[in-house]
Amino acid sequence: MIGDTTIVTPPLVCGYADVELAHEQMRTHRACRIVRCAWKAAAYYTLVAAGRLTPQSLTPRERAAARGIEFPPLDSDPPNSGGPTYRTLREVLDKLSELALPTSGADGNGHPENP
Repeated sequence: MIGDTTIVTPPLVCGYADVELAHEQMRTHRACRIVRCAWKAAAYYTLVAAGRLTPQSLTPRERAAARGIEFPPLDSDPPNSGGPTYRTLREVLDKLSELALPTSGADGNGHPENP
């Protein structure tokens, strides 16, 4: 960052990008936001690079305000989707972390030491 100016550039898309797959991913991740979903972001930039999609000139918040639609603040709690509890997620992550750590008696790569 130089002074108060921030320069943002979209990532480049390689020549092997599949436009039809990008369309499918955009449909699959319709409810996701590009800034929070890597799949939708990759599909979005692929379609922009292929000339199949023109980026909006207004933000979603600005478009909602222009149409008189309430837009949730960024710091609001996400809707409860009935998924697993925070405690369950924490337990799963803790167990995955245990699996990722080398066991005692391992050579540092998770393999048993050779006698």
